[in-house]
Amino acid sequence: MTQPCLEIVTYKVSAGDEADHQREQAAQRAARLAGFSGWLALSGGTNREARADMVVWRSRDAAEAAAKVVGDGDDFADFRATITEFGGMGHFALPAGALAFMQAGDGMELGRFRLRPGVTDAAIRAAHTRMVTQHLSQQPGWRGQRLVHLQDGTWLDLAFAASEAEAQAICASWTGNPECDAFLELIEPLSMEFGTVA
Repeated sequence: MTQPCLEIVTYKVSAGDEADHQREQAAQRAARLAGFSGWLALSGGTNREARADMVVWRSRDAAEAAAKVVGDGDDFADFRATITEFGGMGHFALPAGALAFMQAGDGMELGRFRLRPGVTDAAIRAAHTRMVTQHLSQQPGWRGQRLVHLQDGTWLDLAFAASEAEAQAICASWTGNPECDAFLELIEPLSMEFGTVA
């Protein structure tokens, strides 16, 4: 089982629109690297040249491999050229559900269900965690997953992916998987919908 990894990088850039443009290009290129799960780009509140990038990777190994590509690769040379001061970089373990940095074009699946009679909150949460950590988080395009308990007693399974098509493919991967089957045995499905972040 791999554990999602949050990479936090701080730095300063030269003034002007070029740094913003190169950062956008770098984010698009990073999205094609193995294990990429999302990029949140932050700029300083009083100094826009101060930057912090939070990037989620499928595992620490994926984060470290990507750091070498971004640090040395020709595709990221123009991005590196805008950096005037490097603050630091750190890798941090994330919980099983990871974080979803939602961006326009990302996909999601919303499954609504009730618990079968006798199933406890603790049991459904444990089954959901096993399903996510042992299967769903390993699927291409997976970004994150959250379980929500609503006031009316129903539950939502919110799954985030790189695109709507990948959200549907991840959902299709449930079939025949033991962890997914164990989760499904505890619930009474009500609805399932797919969408794209606007």
